[in-house]
Amino acid sequence: MAKQNDRPTLATVASRAGVSIKTASRVLNGEKHVAASTAEKVEDAAAELGFRLNSTARRLRAGGRSPYIGVIMSDGDDPFQGRLFALLEAELGRAGLRPVVTVTTDDPERERAFLDECLANDMSGICVIRSHPEAARFYAEAASADVRIVSFDPTAAGPGIDLIAGDEERVGRLAALQLLDHGHISIGVIGDHSTSPITADRLAGIQSAFAGRSDVGWRAYMQEDARDLASAKNVVAAWLGSRSAPSALITLSATLTQGAIDACRRLDQWPALVGIDDFPTAHLLDVTVIDRDIGSMAAEAVRRLQGASFSGPDAGAGHGSDGAVGSGPSPRRWIVPVHMIARGSGEEPPDK
Repeated sequence: MAKQNDRPTLATVASRAGVSIKTASRVLNGEKHVAASTAEKVEDAAAELGFRLNSTARRLRAGGRSPYIGVIMSDGDDPFQGRLFALLEAELGRAGLRPVVTVTTDDPERERAFLDECLANDMSGICVIRSHPEAARFYAEAASADVRIVSFDPTAAGPGIDLIAGDEERVGRLAALQLLDHGHISIGVIGDHSTSPITADRLAGIQSAFAGRSDVGWRAYMQEDARDLASAKNVVAAWLGSRSAPSALITLSATLTQGAIDACRRLDQWPALVGIDDFPTAHLLDVTVIDRDIGSMAAEAVRRLQGASFSGPDAGAGHGSDGAVGSGPSPRRWIVPVHMIARGSGEEPPDK
């Protein structure tokens, strides 16, 4: 039985025919004004590869604009992605749109196959919640096919793609300053996906808060490759079991925060903790977090998918846009506010 990723896609048809994805899509959807020789090459390539357009897509095309939006997540268990998707789905529903979701499990080829299906099925837009770094190049091809793309992940950003994100450097800086202000100088930092721009920016913000503080020992505890709850739990357990355990922790995602809490509970040791991104039980556990306004993120994403323009740098606190100068589509960015929710764990003094 063929794997999902072995199925021919619109991109493979376009490559075989030597045309762009947009041209292949126009031919296979029966659009006019395509040279006969080009159409023949595309149709021959599709026949050779056994590629067929989804019949539902044809019906949607005949009836007007598709109500479907492709949504890409990397991890269905990640609290941030789950919270954002729930709000995004509600906003899409209010706009008469429906999400078609894939969870890639950090497989770039699976992400590529889903993008191709979105283009082949003539979806109105694509929304990227989390992308694999190796999949970044696929979005340039998708953007060239004139499909609206909105990304919450800087990994999937570029010309023709709207990026909606928090000020990640400020996120990291706020987390570090909260612990410094409460007297901590021995701080463990736990990150994931060290190649991610989000992680890099958060670490840069943390480092900026520690600048000029030679008394702060954080590099000895920094762990950038803790990628899930289990690995975060193991890292924190090892730290807390050492003779020179840190007095405070910064976790760079909600999943890692949960792993750290599991380790603290198991060892019954409770260093101060500031997590990045809120999660459903954080308030019950008195966890201090730095969070982004994900309600605004979801609402702005749907506005962008409907073709609205960015509101501009002076539209409101924390909002902004920028674009590269030059010919062709330029990258656009909208920054949402970030804020600290102090619940107690980040306000614990050292050696309590």
